[in-house]
Amino acid sequence: MRVLMAAPSSPARLHNLAPLAWALRTAGHDVKIAGRPSFVEEILRTSCVAVELESGDEAALAESAALAEFAELWRPQVVVSDARAPAGTAAARAVGAVAVRVLGALDEPDPGDADITLDTVPPSLRAEGGPARAVRHVPYFGPVVVPNWLRRKARRDRVLLSLTDETMFGPVFDAVAEADFELVCAAEAARVPAGVTMPANVRLVDSAPPAALLPTCAAVIHDGDAALALAAAAHGLPQLSLAGSGIAARIAATGTGRTGSVEGVRALTADEELRRAANAVREEISALPAPRTVVAELIR
Repeated sequence: MRVLMAAPSSPARLHNLAPLAWALRTAGHDVKIAGRPSFVEEILRTSCVAVELESGDEAALAESAALAEFAELWRPQVVVSDARAPAGTAAARAVGAVAVRVLGALDEPDPGDADITLDTVPPSLRAEGGPARAVRHVPYFGPVVVPNWLRRKARRDRVLLSLTDETMFGPVFDAVAEADFELVCAAEAARVPAGVTMPANVRLVDSAPPAALLPTCAAVIHDGDAALALAAAAHGLPQLSLAGSGIAARIAATGTGRTGSVEGVRALTADEELRRAANAVREEISALPAPRTVVAELIR
């Protein structure tokens, strides 16, 4: 079976498609992922075949004559697209293929006009229901190398800190000082604002790849990163979001995390209610159909 995937120029959205692409390839199907020229290298990092679409808006695949032209030439039986790549559905219609739409953490549950809609967000973390088929979320962040420091067993609980706003370092470091866990943050010392005190339990590292680090963590602190929040949920980790986002608010509503200030952050790894709720969401995600199961249903 030939499967054409349409990905907008967003690594997070491409990574949401990658597990399904792998499931299709390992089942013996021919898979190609189409994207803009500036995004081809990112597609190749998934180990999939890339199709370069020379014309159209670089930011998204809202429309693309080039995608439809390639579909006419290659004649796929299935076209899979991200919610921000509606050109995929149009290309499917042009060649009589099955149109599959894949939703992620940033998408509304509206299935659009696709034939099949797959939702990688578990039902408990959706603001509202819809006709989409839930599929297990498989966290993927691209190729990673396990750093040497991570090969040694942690002496106490480990918490991942992921921030893009440097002004947050000070409040977070003050809040976690003397906490009974190790806070790991991938950042150069130069990123920490002058005058900020570095507690003994904070560890700055060159690389902290979530794919390697999350299985060793007891909790996660972030600034609303949807991909990291959903990955933490899949690993059953309590989390604190220091910035508002749709997925962070829904995680807080389920009792698996908190949003807002750093107050109470020291108890993040010791809160039994948070841990039980986080484990419940992890079990919910684990019980959903794996991508390979969905592939078998597509074939039938």
